[in-house]
Amino acid sequence: MKASSLEFLRRLLDAPGPSGFEIAPARIWRKEAETFADRVTADVTGNSVAVVNPDGTPRVMFAGHIDEIGLMVHHLDDEGFLYFQPIGGWDHQVMVGQRVTITGKSGPVEGVIGKKAVHLMKPDERDKVSKPSDLWIDIGAKNRKDAERRVRVGDPAVLACAAVEMPNGRLVSRSIDNRIGAYVVAEALRLLA
Repeated sequence: MKASSLEFLRRLLDAPGPSGFEIAPARIWRKEAETFADRVTADVTGNSVAVVNPDGTPRVMFAGHIDEIGLMVHHLDDEGFLYFQPIGGWDHQVMVGQRVTITGKSGPVEGVIGKKAVHLMKPDERDKVSKPSDLWIDIGAKNRKDAERRVRVGDPAVLACAAVEMPNGRLVSRSIDNRIGAYVVAEALRLLA
């Protein structure tokens, strides 16, 4: 893989874009496509289209999608903790202790997912599966008013982790399962151009 293609893939993977909030990775994809495509557009629903050789035949469409699993803030409590609902299919057991990045009204807001401390739980609670309703995001706010300065109900969040290169040419990312398809489409179009 060329260094420039790997750099494009990393930018695409690291951009937060849970389902319904794919603006950032879609912009990255379109900006890259503009370097080789004859025409690049976006429609009102957020679809990105790159065209190579528009008058050629046969006409072939490559498709991929760009969303990822995430969270959405649905309540801020008086202590400044954020309660959330999952976006997409999560294994709730991996949520506790995860760092998250919330797309706040003035930019990214860092937080961590917490739950009731084990020493405060009843014995039967300790063995139960954590549900999203048992969890919250701590952004270090003093209270609700402090939290409201940075986030609001409806703000999306993703896990706060960048793509990581592993040995033997492997790459790990929170969003690779969906974004890799959009990446392959762009690279195939680049080769055709």
